[in-house]
Amino acid sequence: MTDLLECLVCGQQFVFRPNEIFCPGCGQPGVFKNSIPDKVSINQEATSAIGKFASFLPLKQVRPELSLGEGQTPLLSLTSLEEGGRLLAKLESANPTLSFKDRGSVLVVQKTLELGWPAVGTVSTGNMASSTAAYAARAGLKCVLLVKKGTSAGALVSSSVFSPLIIEVEGDYGELFRESYELGKEFDLYLANSVDPVRLEGYKLTAFELCLQLGRAPDYVYVPVSSGGHFIGLHKGFSEMHRAGYIEKVPTLVGVQAAGCAPIARAFEEGRETISKIQPSKTIAHSITNPDPPAGDLVLKLVRINKGWLTAVSDEDMLGAQKQLARSEGLFVQPESASTLAAYFKLRHRFDGTSVLVMTGQGLKAAHQPGLEGLSYQASGLGDLKEVFRSFIYRK
Repeated sequence: MTDLLECLVCGQQFVFRPNEIFCPGCGQPGVFKNSIPDKVSINQEATSAIGKFASFLPLKQVRPELSLGEGQTPLLSLTSLEEGGRLLAKLESANPTLSFKDRGSVLVVQKTLELGWPAVGTVSTGNMASSTAAYAARAGLKCVLLVKKGTSAGALVSSSVFSPLIIEVEGDYGELFRESYELGKEFDLYLANSVDPVRLEGYKLTAFELCLQLGRAPDYVYVPVSSGGHFIGLHKGFSEMHRAGYIEKVPTLVGVQAAGCAPIARAFEEGRETISKIQPSKTIAHSITNPDPPAGDLVLKLVRINKGWLTAVSDEDMLGAQKQLARSEGLFVQPESASTLAAYFKLRHRFDGTSVLVMTGQGLKAAHQPGLEGLSYQASGLGDLKEVFRSFIYRK
């Protein structure tokens, strides 16, 4: 696989360089050009996910020692929640820093070292910041994190422990995303933001694993959507598995956004081929809140090609789904992850078959959110304890 990018919107091809990832023709993010032959070997003996799928990756050499054990995450049946067809969860919150971002970060640091760059960074408000910092520390790289003013203390702590340079920036977050690339070029800093093509190569491995775990492709895959990078990576993964002969079809991808900030879902519902920047409403789903997603037009095109779907769900439905996953299946995930279950319930009349919900982040990442309270009692002695036990164990 060469370091050549292609634009899936207008077809233009251009050479990959850090901080220069957008198509010079239409401005959409490029992806690595697929030069995979008809059949590619999967190394089943490899102990790491990146080692197993090395022949699919745009690296001269895969370095397993830079892994933190990401990938090869559980695929769990959700039998108590399925309606009609089979329902499963791909638990990406089981990754080392508790989110799917680790799949991209492990490849980003390896590409940074391969190119001889001294530092790596990202623009993020949470999961991607802590993930990038952790893998940079593992690789011995300097790391710079540009975060939005007002980023939660929890997000800052989970990143600062790895000793990166963290800069809180006031102003428009979308402008910071774009302007960060100019800083990267000036200071030899590889800004691997949300739609970086190397990150997408990591995200596609989720699709590979799903197919191997199931023995085939699922019928439907539900995934939260913000900037669009994760959605594109999954689509690329399933497409490559199909092209290489491992699966018979590409599953239908269902992208899920928060109702308070759903520019891609809104464009889809209105039948448009391009998105428009919106003024978002307040939502608890911070990690999928992007009023001007850089890959929005590409996501819309892939949905049309794939005969996929885009939908938006409310905060109330996300929190309800989060509770159901915890109380019925023992899974504690972020509200953004639970949005996939809310979408599954919303669309169950439309899609019938084997569905997989991609659970992108662990619930402790958003433990301050409302609706997570459990049953709590006060007891002053053994007698009180017996009454508490009796009321709980025998309640209907």
